[in-house]
Amino acid sequence: MLQPLVVGLGRSGSGLHLRTLTRLARRSGGSGGTGDLPVALPAVGCDPRAAALRPACVPGEVTVVATLEEAVAHVEPATAVAHVCTPPGVRHAVVAALAGHGVRRIIVEKPLAASRAELDALVRLRDEAGLDLVPVSHWTASRLTARLRRLVHDGRLGRLRRITVDQHKPRFSRSLATDSHSTALDVEIPHSLALALDLAGPAELRAAHCWDLLCEDRRLPGLGGAHLELEHHSGVFTLLRSDLGAPVRQRSVRCEFDTGTVTAHFPLSEDDDHAQLVVTAYGGGAPVPSGGAPASSGAPGTCAVGVTGRTGALDAGGVPAWPGASGGDGMPAWPEASAGDGAPAASGASVADGMPAWPGRPVTAAGPARAVDPATGTVPASSGAPVTGGTPASAKVPLADGVPGPGRQVFRDDALTAFLAGVYRRFASGTVDAGGFTGTAGFELACAAARLLCEARDQCATAPPACTGSR
Repeated sequence: MLQPLVVGLGRSGSGLHLRTLTRLARRSGGSGGTGDLPVALPAVGCDPRAAALRPACVPGEVTVVATLEEAVAHVEPATAVAHVCTPPGVRHAVVAALAGHGVRRIIVEKPLAASRAELDALVRLRDEAGLDLVPVSHWTASRLTARLRRLVHDGRLGRLRRITVDQHKPRFSRSLATDSHSTALDVEIPHSLALALDLAGPAELRAAHCWDLLCEDRRLPGLGGAHLELEHHSGVFTLLRSDLGAPVRQRSVRCEFDTGTVTAHFPLSEDDDHAQLVVTAYGGGAPVPSGGAPASSGAPGTCAVGVTGRTGALDAGGVPAWPGASGGDGMPAWPEASAGDGAPAASGASVADGMPAWPGRPVTAAGPARAVDPATGTVPASSGAPVTGGTPASAKVPLADGVPGPGRQVFRDDALTAFLAGVYRRFASGTVDAGGFTGTAGFELACAAARLLCEARDQCATAPPACTGSR
């Protein structure tokens, strides 16, 4: 059995890692362990604020201490798994201290480091000390991403052309209460950046921009949101957007192919662990409009963003406007939206089942959805699968060999629980150089994402002050 040691008891360490680990331990029979999950309790939590913290766990399941020296006294290094959930700037120092105490199995939150020098030092430490370092990568290891990956590699919708990732949420209180992240680049972007690299391969950074978070009486520099553009070596263009002053939450990935569009919605929080996937094929196999880079915004603005100027205009507050938007109050409107109440609506869509017509949903005013021909991956002009309740009859029915078919699919996807369970099983098996997201490949992917983030930080640090703003 392996005993968890969580270093850093903020939102990630306490609210996500410890809570998930205690659930896994209960499934494995607690401290004795009768199941197949090698997680033993009590877990140990380490944070300088230990006296004031109350982890959301059953008493007796977690021992909370203030220093790393106290923490390692409660674990056996040979059977400990350390979770490094500290701010990015101190992760190398924490990993080095754990290695000095004999801990070799370490799970590290993203991003791996806050600078190129720290990242290079972490890679050297991993190699010299023989550490088994696993970056947290539950997005890339999720069931939803696995379906996206199958659609990309199967080719039935043609070649992948563009990826747009939107990660938006209101983060005012946490940004005011903690200084764990210096800019919005470190909050949500690391997850979407790794996902884009996984789906489309290595990339070059073409533009990066951060803006300020304007609260009631304070302005927090760089914490309002982030906007990145990538050009992949495969020819795919990616746009990553994260608004931390948004009035609503969104975690979606839109993949545009030659003959269709796929929209993936990740679970928004631990309150619900269901994901959604919408696959829409264009009639007659019509290709995606060409043009390469993501379309620029049509909203009025004050200056171009980033290095290449392709990201479009800013709104009246200096925040990058969402494509196709022209919010009358200076706030970007929803993408492709024209709903009178501000809710997202698909262009030309009708709602037949009482659900909002989200962009990409296969419910259109033009008539019934059409099924994809499994042999060609295109939509014959004469096909006409009837629509029931706004969803094609083929919804939730995958094509041959596990590739998702057209329509809307809803399924459970508790990605962090599945990811941590997989890591613990691998640690228990003694397979150090495993492939996939819990082994060498996952570490290399996280390093590539961290290097791009460092480059984005440099670009944002040199951006003209006039381009910063807030909603």
